[in-house]
Amino acid sequence: MTTVVGEPGAGKATLAALARRRLSPRLRILHARAPESGDVAAWLELWTPELRDADTCVIASGLQHLPAWAAGELAQTLTAVRRAGSPQPFVLAAPEFAAIPGQLALLADAVVEAPPLRLRPDDVLPLAHRFARRERHRAVDFTSRAARALTGCAWPDNVRQLRRVVREAVTRADVVDVHHLAPEVLDGGSRPLGRLERLERDEIVRCLTRPGTTVTRAAEELGIGRATLYRKIAQYKIAVPPRSTD
Repeated sequence: MTTVVGEPGAGKATLAALARRRLSPRLRILHARAPESGDVAAWLELWTPELRDADTCVIASGLQHLPAWAAGELAQTLTAVRRAGSPQPFVLAAPEFAAIPGQLALLADAVVEAPPLRLRPDDVLPLAHRFARRERHRAVDFTSRAARALTGCAWPDNVRQLRRVVREAVTRADVVDVHHLAPEVLDGGSRPLGRLERLERDEIVRCLTRPGTTVTRAAEELGIGRATLYRKIAQYKIAVPPRSTD
C-alpha cells in the first residue's frame, strides 16, 4: 500500500491517479473519501468489494476521520486481499503519516510526500489545462500573461484553489487572459483581507487588467491619483504581468 501525505488541497489524490495511470493507462481509478460523519458502515460496504479487482486502483482519503472499528475492518480487508495474492493497487492519502489510524499505518509499504503547489510551479499550467479541459470538454488556451499570473501565484489553498480559479475563468472565455482570472491570483496574499479590502483589491485588479489599459487610465477610472494607486498596488502586493502581443 502506498501512502501519499501532504497539505490539505495539495492534490494528493490527483497526483496518485496520474502516477497510476502512467503505469497502467487503462486502470480504473476509484476515489473513496471517508465521511466525517454519517453511516461509515455503508460507506465501507459501497467500495471495499473493489479492492479485489486488479484492474481498479482505489485511492482512499480522509481515513483519519474513521472510528477505530472501521479502520480495523478496512485493515482486515486489505490484509485478506494481500493473502489472496491479488495485486490490487491501493493508495491512501492523508495530511500526515501520524494522522493515519495505526492498523492501516502498519500496512504502508511506501510513503510519498506531495509538496504544496507553491513549490511545484512547473505543475501549475499542466494542471490548469487539465482542469479547463475537464470543465469545457475541450482544450482551452491561456495567454502568456495569464500563464505568468498562474505560475507566479503562491496558491495558499493549493490545487483546489487552482481548480476553482480555472473553472471560473473558462466559463468567461475560450482563451483565458489575465483579466479573466480571479483577483486573488494577482494578490501577494501577505495577510487575510477584510470584506471591504477585498472589494477594493478586486476593483483595482479589474481596472489594471482591462485590455489596453495603463496605470494612468486605471487611476482615472478608480477616481484616485497615480501615486495613491501605486500605494494600493504595494499595499495589496498586486502583481500584474506586463502586456504582451498574444
